[in-house]
Amino acid sequence: MSDGPVLAEGLAEYIAAVRPAPAAAPLSPAEARLAADLAATRIAYQPAVAMQVTTSFVGQDRGEIPVRIYRPAGDGARAALLYFHGGGFTTGSLDSYEPLAMALAEASGATVISVHYARLPQSTPFAILEQGYDALCWAADMADVLGIDRRHIGVAGDSAGAFIAAQLAVLARDRGGPALQCQFLAYGVYDMDDSRAAYQSGSDPVLGWPVIRGMIQTYRDCDARNPSPLPPPLGIADLAGLPPAIMLGAQYDPMLAEGHEYAARLGEAGVSVDMHVAQYMPHGFLRAVRFSEPARAEMRAIGAKIRNHL
Repeated sequence: MSDGPVLAEGLAEYIAAVRPAPAAAPLSPAEARLAADLAATRIAYQPAVAMQVTTSFVGQDRGEIPVRIYRPAGDGARAALLYFHGGGFTTGSLDSYEPLAMALAEASGATVISVHYARLPQSTPFAILEQGYDALCWAADMADVLGIDRRHIGVAGDSAGAFIAAQLAVLARDRGGPALQCQFLAYGVYDMDDSRAAYQSGSDPVLGWPVIRGMIQTYRDCDARNPSPLPPPLGIADLAGLPPAIMLGAQYDPMLAEGHEYAARLGEAGVSVDMHVAQYMPHGFLRAVRFSEPARAEMRAIGAKIRNHL
């Protein structure tokens, strides 16, 4: 008899590939980052289409922001997605989230620009959001060199990256920044309320209560040092005028309820929302495209929706 939830095909193999080896003590954020990067080849994805992959840097007064650019083969200016990876604001990188970024470019046909924002606890939520805005403005300014159409840019993120992308859509609206055509938000955290019952009672094999509790506490501590200009997405009072939202949830994700809540808030504000919940999937499943045909099918469906908007 199974002692866990029934998972979609290939997800158990994916979880085994990304799960860290048992350690005598919990890994520090620095150790977890290194371990994830060293293990990135275990989940590497080979797209079916030819793709140019380039690492570059966004220059700013506070230092450079690494970005990795995924350009599917083809001529002419194309749409672009600015992508922010997950990892609880503390881990995750261009390497450990490359399968998702690469598969997103393959499925959507867009140029995907993966942003390596400075992570907590060394950074702050304020700095992460400002870096995201700088990267968005850079992408629009460099449109001709990048071979993209600055009129067709969207933002995307998964997990903590969805939190960043959702806030960035608001910041771009409020600052009169580059006009965004859509926002793709996958199994995001949209709140910072550790009293949510789903966090402690969930059955997700990837994201458990200790990890969520640590993420929320780290975010709060770092935000206290240099407060973000925006509250968590569910705390933003005015959501009117934001770009259409393509939202993806996962059946076992303990953050699924807040995803539905944010989708409802966007809809109440007059924003077009397409919310879909992937069945038999845990938090973070889009990185499993190497292992799972159901994960690849979900990515193809997302890609088609993004094409319609961009």
